Amino acid sequence: MLLKKMDDLLIYFKSLGIDLVAINNSLILSIIKFILGIYVVVLFVNIVLMLIQRGLSGDVRSTLIGMDIPPELTTKKSKLRKKWDKIKERMKTESESNFKIAIIEADNIIDDLIKRMGYSGNNMNERLVGINPGQIENIEELKKAHEIRNRIIHEEDFRLTKDQAEKVIECYENFLKHFEVL
Repeated sequence: MLLKKMDDLLIYFKSLGIDLVAINNSLILSIIKFILGIYVVVLFVNIVLMLIQRGLSGDVRSTLIGMDIPPELTTKKSKLRKKWDKIKERMKTESESNFKIAIIEADNIIDDLIKRMGYSGNNMNERLVGINPGQIENIEELKKAHEIRNRIIHEEDFRLTKDQAEKVIECYENFLKHFEVL
């Protein structure tokens, strides 16, 4: 069936006065193929030289991606998922103290990831302030969630409902979803 269609196509081109076999074997096409082959080799060499100039010998991950992304966000996602599952288990209870612990644990996980991504600062708040909105998609959500975490830590009489806790956990979860961990 396919061969018949190919033969029909060749017959059609011959009827138009175009001999595809002759074109394929022509000197001009051979020269064009040769020049394109050289061009591809030059492009490949340029790419290799640019990677060497940029410092490929250093950290390959940061060279290729443009920033140092912790392995938990790329190749070791299952370890991070297990930690996150424990946080989600705490959220299934009706205990306000479990909600607070879940938020603190989630904040610690995200803070550790952001710190290892190379953002500087003495604490998470300083690191979040130093991040441009274009670098991390839901940075404003993370700032608000971290504010709740700070209130949990610093205000003894801070009350937290399950709905509030779920919204805060969702902010941290969105960060992990952005990196396709969850």
